[in-house]
Order: sequence, then structure tokens, then C-alpha cells
Amino acid sequence: MTRRPLHSLVLQTAALLVPREHRRDWLAEWTSELWYVSRRPLRFCLGSFRDALWLRQSHGTVAPRLQSPVKCLAFLLALAALAAAFFFRTPGPYDEILSACRREPPVILAHLLFPVLAFLIVSAIAPTSLGEYPRACRFRRWAFLTLEFVLLIPLVFWGTFDLAKLLSASGMQPHAALIGYAVAFRWALNDQQRRCPVCLRRLSGSASIGHFSHNFLEWYGTELFCAQGHGLLHVPEITATYTTRRWLDLDRAWSTLFS
Repeated sequence: MTRRPLHSLVLQTAALLVPREHRRDWLAEWTSELWYVSRRPLRFCLGSFRDALWLRQSHGTVAPRLQSPVKCLAFLLALAALAAAFFFRTPGPYDEILSACRREPPVILAHLLFPVLAFLIVSAIAPTSLGEYPRACRFRRWAFLTLEFVLLIPLVFWGTFDLAKLLSASGMQPHAALIGYAVAFRWALNDQQRRCPVCLRRLSGSASIGHFSHNFLEWYGTELFCAQGHGLLHVPEITATYTTRRWLDLDRAWSTLFS
């Protein structure tokens, strides 16, 4: 009983990851189940973080500023402008890197290679395919993804220098930049894979279709839908050469069902 405040704090912290409309019921369920745990209750409570993250992902929760493609790009542009303001201040990181490039010109080449190396790492550890989509939608999807990369690369470059200067850890900047590029590229690809190819808004909701035991002969995975009624995205649970993300267009008559 003396450890219950700690367990309650862990559950309440994990509840912050749960969508607001489900948070109260989720916390009540985990709290009631805690009464029946007699061994390793703290380990049981730590498992709530995984359940909270799954619930957040399954309900397609995303920040409102990132839902719309215009607001998403505007948000990244604002972050890049903020990072640039700190980077180009005098004296600041810009003066340091400029003097370093004058002493050792290959330094700038190393910084240019970091995004390439980070993209190769992301390609090796995670799927980068955007799936099968109508040919008419490919241009706008690639244009939006290109704009995301154009904003993320200077954002990571300037941001890592700003943080290194703030923390007085200039020696850690190359490592932080490589990690930052990898995380940013992975986020951009994942964000693109979950957007409608017609309106470029983030897809809403999710529903599991099929059974794992029938994966060889039937389709098994998750179905996401566009809130504007443009179509459905089928995401396979197991990625293979014969299974990929597929977009299903819907007729305009379906738009009233999703509104």
C-alpha cells in the first residue's frame, strides 16, 4: 500500500499519451486492474506506456497543426526560422563554422554528407516505399515530401548547432546532426505514408482487417480512411514483396459518410 502513490503517478503519466476522449476510461481500467496485481506491480504499471502508445497510434491521433498539409509546412517553416535566428546571430554558431571552414575546407563537405548518410541508414532499417497510389496523385505527394525534406534539412543543421552552443558541447554536434537527420527523415516518410494522396491531409481512424493465421491466403492489416471521403488506405501488417500499401479511391457519394 505504501507504493501505491508511485504506481498511480506512473499510470497518470502514461495516460497523457492516450487520446483525450479515451483517457478517463483507460486510466480507470488500468487502475482497477492494478488491484489484482500482487507481484511486480511497478513492472505492470510500466507496461501501460506501451498500451497507451498503441491506443494513440490506432486512433490516428495527430496534432491539429500537422493534420493539414499547409499547416504542417507552416509549422516546419516556423521552427526552421526560429533555428535560423539563433544560428545566424552574432557572435554565434555561424561565425564558428565559417572560421572552421576557412581553416579546414573539407569540414563543409562532411556536413553535406551527413544527410546522405542518414537517409541510407533510414533506408536500411525501415521501409521507404510509399505504396501503390493512382498515377495522378504521385506528383503532389512527391512535391509535398520534397518540401518537407527541404525544410527539415536546414532545421536539423541549424538546430543541432544551436543546441551544441547552448549546452557547450560542440564536440557532440556531428553525432547529434546524424541522429537528427535520421529521425527527421523517418518522421517525414512515416508522415507521408499516412496522408491522403488527394488532399494530403493525415488519414483518420484505423481498423484491423483479417486474421494473422490467414495471412498467407488473405489480406491482413490495418485500414485507414480520409476524413474528406477520398478513399481508404490498406496497410499490411507484414511487409513483403507481394504486399504493400494500397490506396482505394472512393466515389464522391462516400464523402457524406465520413463528414
